[in-house]
Amino acid sequence: MLRPALLGLLALGAAGCIPRPPAPASPPRVTGADPADSCGPQVVVFVSAGDLLGEPPRRQDPPGAAELAAELRRENAALERLQIAFDALLYCRWTEVRVIRADAASGAIRSAEASRRLARASGHVNGDLARARQFRNRLTERSTRIEAAVERLAPGTNAALLAERAAREAPARAVASAPIALRLRPDLGAPQVGRVAAGTEVSLRPSTGGFAYIDAGIGAQGYAQSGGFTLLQARRAPVAEGTGPGRELRELAASNLAKRDNFAESLDLAERSAASGFETGL
Repeated sequence: MLRPALLGLLALGAAGCIPRPPAPASPPRVTGADPADSCGPQVVVFVSAGDLLGEPPRRQDPPGAAELAAELRRENAALERLQIAFDALLYCRWTEVRVIRADAASGAIRSAEASRRLARASGHVNGDLARARQFRNRLTERSTRIEAAVERLAPGTNAALLAERAAREAPARAVASAPIALRLRPDLGAPQVGRVAAGTEVSLRPSTGGFAYIDAGIGAQGYAQSGGFTLLQARRAPVAEGTGPGRELRELAASNLAKRDNFAESLDLAERSAASGFETGL
């Protein structure tokens, strides 16, 4: 004989009242991503990296040295993440364009479809660059406040940073030792955005990882390994590092300036490459 409690459960089940196990959760969607955008996840990471810059701290009194140093460290870390995210997004866009053109060349898609997809990809790139310009402008606004705070605590820093920038940006004249590919960023796996022939005279500015920023004239700018060029003149010596109690602030401010300049330069090069549809690299 069935117990009353079991009879009650059966009655509830017949009425559809027994709680069913929850349905499996659907995979989480990337917040803010355009479902039609194949680079949507990279867009979200880039925007999130820009949001890490946040708003400057609100204070009534000027920050002390320790507080300002901590803020500079946070901003330098945020700038590094922003640069990595921007590079990854640009690489995704470049790959997207290559795939569309390869499909068109193989006959996998018709010319009209390829044109439609390329136009959509171009629109996405323009949106990415608009966001990047917003981040660059935000960095410029923040830098004015930060540089003033550093100068107050470590007088002479602004003059030293300007000299450091001048030494870093002063181009050297060089000649390409062989045909060399120019890339969108200092990485051998980065999109190719141009080429220089052997014997071409260029201006060269050292970058990171053994690369240099090469300017060979209109439509021929990008990064290449500096070992492929022969210098025609010696570069200016870098500015000596500061000493004394303000040394840490000066070093952090110099790193901050270099990272901001690198991001602005990446944006400038990306804008020029996007304007040509990466034609020189495809």
